[in-house]
Amino acid sequence: MNKSRKSPVFSIFILASILAGCTGLTQSNKPATKTWWLKPYVDMRSESVQVQPASLEVSVRVVPGLDSERILTLSNDSELSQFTAARWTENLPELVTSLVSRTLEESGRFEMLHDQAGGKSDSCKLQLEVREFFAELSQSEKVSGVRIAMSGVNHCKISGSVVLELDASVAVYDERMSVIVAAFQQALDEVMKEMLRKL
Repeated sequence: MNKSRKSPVFSIFILASILAGCTGLTQSNKPATKTWWLKPYVDMRSESVQVQPASLEVSVRVVPGLDSERILTLSNDSELSQFTAARWTENLPELVTSLVSRTLEESGRFEMLHDQAGGKSDSCKLQLEVREFFAELSQSEKVSGVRIAMSGVNHCKISGSVVLELDASVAVYDERMSVIVAAFQQALDEVMKEMLRKL
């Protein structure tokens, strides 16, 4: 008699446990991943100056470890990691290619070539390598700043080649992701301004 009374109670307990376990599969305490946007630098060009834009093809590669859409961190003891719930709109090579191309085009001095074999007689080819693109962590594992560094060369058929060494560091005093991304934007703008100055 006791066994028959315990049996339905036990069955209900087992069923409740299974349902609770299934809910764990559809619900998570992890924060949702947010996607962050970077803008090209818009050069304050003089509209009165009419210059024939140079044809340019841009190619970007990154050093090992940076080929990711995640927003990366570098610790004081050289550990490369990432922010848990933050990413860029695209993997870094594609993201930087787009930002550089749009920055150069917005300056009015360049016309982008996209995979055109041979190019024009006066065309140039800008080849960049991204060497640093991360938030730096202090000894206490807090974000202390962001660093962006690129190197490369601009080969032009007529005017020759220009070697580029571009880098920027921006200090960060706030752990909010919006502040960290704003620091990335500031560093990127500084790098783009330097690139335009040298080209």
